[in-house]
Amino acid sequence: MKKKVMGIFTIVAIATVVGYNAYTSQSNLKLSALALANVEALARYEYPGGGITCNQSKHDSPGNCWHMYGECSMGWFIRYDDCVFTGSSSDSCVTPCE
Repeated sequence: MKKKVMGIFTIVAIATVVGYNAYTSQSNLKLSALALANVEALARYEYPGGGITCNQSKHDSPGNCWHMYGECSMGWFIRYDDCVFTGSSSDSCVTPCE
């Protein structure tokens, strides 16, 4: 009788641990940098009709045709990514740099 109780207790304990691990792993969804880059690359071409117009300034949003290139500093410790014009409608970058 004592062996049956211990066996049932062991099975319940294992089922509880497995269930808890399954529950916590469902709520912790983390995407890798590669997966996020793939999502952005696929979504980049989903503009409804028409073409993409290039921005003439790297300060205007959405920053089409500009690509991140280097960095600039504004103040002592504040650094921003700088942008360079590429002309490619697949690039996008906005910066406060001059």
